[in-house]
Amino acid sequence: MKKQTTVLVVSLVIVLILTGTMFFVAARFRDGSEGSSEEGLSASDISQEEGLHLLSISSSEINTITIENPSDQFTLVNQGDGFVVEGFEEMPVSKLNINNLVAFFYDLTAERELASLSDSKEEQEQVIGDSETILAEYGLVYPDYKIQITTTDGKEEKLVIGNHAPDKNRIYLLYNDKVYLLDDALLDSVSKNRYSFLDNNITEVEPEYQQAKIVLSGSVRPSPITLEVKVIEEETKQEDEETTVVFSQKKEYTMTTPLEQTITEASAEQVTKGLYALYANAIEAVSPTAEEMVAFGLDEPYSVISVDFDGAQGFTLKTSSPNENNYVYLMKDNSQMVYLVSASRLSWLTVQTEQLTQSIYVPAQTEELSELRVTSQNKAYDFVVTQSDGEMTVSCNGQEIDGELFEELYQTITAIPPSKMTAGEPSFDAALTMVVSYRDEERKDDTIELIPTGSGSVYLCINGESKYTASQDMVYQILDNCENVLEGKAVSNLA
Repeated sequence: MKKQTTVLVVSLVIVLILTGTMFFVAARFRDGSEGSSEEGLSASDISQEEGLHLLSISSSEINTITIENPSDQFTLVNQGDGFVVEGFEEMPVSKLNINNLVAFFYDLTAERELASLSDSKEEQEQVIGDSETILAEYGLVYPDYKIQITTTDGKEEKLVIGNHAPDKNRIYLLYNDKVYLLDDALLDSVSKNRYSFLDNNITEVEPEYQQAKIVLSGSVRPSPITLEVKVIEEETKQEDEETTVVFSQKKEYTMTTPLEQTITEASAEQVTKGLYALYANAIEAVSPTAEEMVAFGLDEPYSVISVDFDGAQGFTLKTSSPNENNYVYLMKDNSQMVYLVSASRLSWLTVQTEQLTQSIYVPAQTEELSELRVTSQNKAYDFVVTQSDGEMTVSCNGQEIDGELFEELYQTITAIPPSKMTAGEPSFDAALTMVVSYRDEERKDDTIELIPTGSGSVYLCINGESKYTASQDMVYQILDNCENVLEGKAVSNLA
């Protein structure tokens, strides 16, 4: 019993000693923390945790920003209600690009300081060699990028950008005789030329209107194409518990020159899809001279499109021909800017009458025909149209066929939808030939040939001229339709 009591006492003493030690250590740690808090973190500690804040200038405190880079030297001027590009004060600017640039100067932060150049004249004389070595090491002796910010109180801040760091994600910056390492995001903004800070928006979104007229011209087209658009309001009734009248709108498209024909909405999109909310990939020039207009290919425009809304002038765009990279130079009326735009976004650039009508051939009335011959390497169909006492009869290969089926066939197989324009020349024999003869003996026959290109498509040749290609499947679809009519079966649309 005495032994157990001794063990218990010793244990209690050890616990008390350990508890006292813990309180002592905790108190010392708390005192040290409070002391650190009162003294504050050192500048180097802040630098490691938060980076080095070099500049903090708001846009309202900036008077001018001058940028010098390998492609340009220009100044952005704060007019109070926004920045403009000096020399182009009347032109709208790209708020996105200007805001992105100005945002850097509101909180320009470096990762760390790399070197310091002395401000003392005596020390400069002693370390001039070292200073030049430092500048050379970071690409700051002959820098490509210089930025000068003048604030509203007259203070100047100069930034010089040197080489990329080895990781290619950071750059060296000279500011106030110190070299810093920082993220290269700033480089994207200061690499732009003056035109990049101008607004690259060309056309607005499609406005509301009742009628519109679109005229396509230019050297790419043999004659102007006029497309008239009319907005039609439709009224429909929905009957649930109560009858509700719903109004909706649809657009009707009519080509009025060089021929008159109703155009489907899908076909009209070849014109309208690349017309509205159009922006430039770049701005190449402002107020070009006559010589520059020739160099840009805009003195004699390749493609021109003009739009009027409800009888009032809308806008006109004119372009050069596409270059080797499939870009065009473009100008808008009442604008001094020359834009660079990807031709792939201008659906109307080369569109022709045949593409809008979805056919290279304008069909005649069936009563005007005397014969339609369709031949391939293995098949031949000779449709003969005769008139007797005002009635029309049609035969194929000597067999009388249904006149209405023939009329549908003629309208269908001659309306071959071209897929795209081509400058290629046929080098193979025709896979299929259609010859249309007319009752008017003074009217020449029309010959339509489908000639393989060798790449899964066919040239569409009419009377020896080839400007378009189409799917090679057209050959089989036309022959199948001819066979269907001969057997009294329905005609299928070409697709």
